[in-house]
Amino acid sequence: MNLDLVRDTAVRVLVRVFEQGAYLDLAVDAALRRRTLSDRGRRFMTQLAYGTVRHMLLCDHVLNRLLREPAGELPSAVRAILRMGVFQALFCKQVSFPAMVHTGVDLVKHHSHAGLARLANAVLRRVPQNMDDVTLPGPDRDFAGYLSIRHSIPRWLVEEWIDEFGSETAEALCVASNTEASATLRTNTLATSTEHLIDALNRLDNSGEIIAKKTTIVPEEVTLSHGAPSVRSKLFQQGWFMVQDPASMLPAHLLEPKAGDQVLDMCAAPGGKTTHLAQLAGNAAAIVAMDRHANRLPRIAENAGRLRIEGVHLLCGDGLALPLNATFDRVLVDAPCTGLGTLRRHPDLKWRVTPQGRDDLARLQTALLRNAVRVCKNHGCIVYSVCTTTRQETHDVVQAVLQTEKVIPEDGPEWFTPWKTGPGQYRTLPTAGEWDGFFLMRFRKAS
Repeated sequence: MNLDLVRDTAVRVLVRVFEQGAYLDLAVDAALRRRTLSDRGRRFMTQLAYGTVRHMLLCDHVLNRLLREPAGELPSAVRAILRMGVFQALFCKQVSFPAMVHTGVDLVKHHSHAGLARLANAVLRRVPQNMDDVTLPGPDRDFAGYLSIRHSIPRWLVEEWIDEFGSETAEALCVASNTEASATLRTNTLATSTEHLIDALNRLDNSGEIIAKKTTIVPEEVTLSHGAPSVRSKLFQQGWFMVQDPASMLPAHLLEPKAGDQVLDMCAAPGGKTTHLAQLAGNAAAIVAMDRHANRLPRIAENAGRLRIEGVHLLCGDGLALPLNATFDRVLVDAPCTGLGTLRRHPDLKWRVTPQGRDDLARLQTALLRNAVRVCKNHGCIVYSVCTTTRQETHDVVQAVLQTEKVIPEDGPEWFTPWKTGPGQYRTLPTAGEWDGFFLMRFRKAS
């Protein structure tokens, strides 16, 4: 038996993610370092791992209708192989159905025993080959249940989206959250212009196709139509860009740092927003980049060095107990959050987050924002941002702070108007194109 190394690598990634709690992106990167695969094999392995995680609930729903016992009772590797088989049958049109069955059975033989291989053969042969043949809850009878299984989103989250945004937007969010995100870059305008970066990227592409273009009104954004930038590329090493979602570029623009400002980035690692703040201030602001994890600070320094950023001072500190006597003209609180606005890029997050964990984070975010107000100078500016969609981490946090602190909402630049949802308040959603889901609020501290 010649084992399919690409699919076997994907199975090992899935076991690490589902059984050992590994983060999907890190597990994929580690697997690609350990095994030598062709470029095509690397792409297919990544598609299998991300796609199976992305559609896990639907895959289990299909399997549970074909198995006598729940899929959860199978050995972890066998369960991963069967899930991956369902994903291939429904979503990988480049894979023939016989190839899916044959490779799946071989993988079960390798990871288990002949008895389960016979079971896998019987199950995989009966897997539906298109969504029309999958039996789902009736949307008229149970709309949340239908969306949850069809789009593999936890039911509690679907119900919250329906309550927060309405049924139509909730369904669009489910669809958008399962869409693969394009790679997006932030131009380092200290080194080049957006136009020059786009031109340079397109000249590097051997296909003759336009791979880099602007898709949003964010000044520094560049979107790649296919592929991802290599960290070994000359343009990356020269500091011409940083990989960053356009929604993630908004917090620094909303804070509007100026030359001479004293700025605090309270939760700074890995440094995307820190370096953007310095860039917008023309390398002429004094920025304290703080993070509670000392092992994450070198990443900020590495990014700042590559982008030729100046004026950034690293500090290991906890935003809940600020080790600072100074006050600042501007404070950014890009707070730890559930990350549910980034499911296009991190589909495993939806299986990690729980309502209890979300509520714990909301309490942390409120405390961090209150401390940010306390170290901000009178008449100074504070921006709160999170890459999530839950009401508890967005509206509820800022309302709690508005009730207890001497701050007032303040509108940002005029070009932020498309995302405005209230005074000083902005939101992006992945339903509107190449955006992660972000919530932002700008405050002015009263005297």
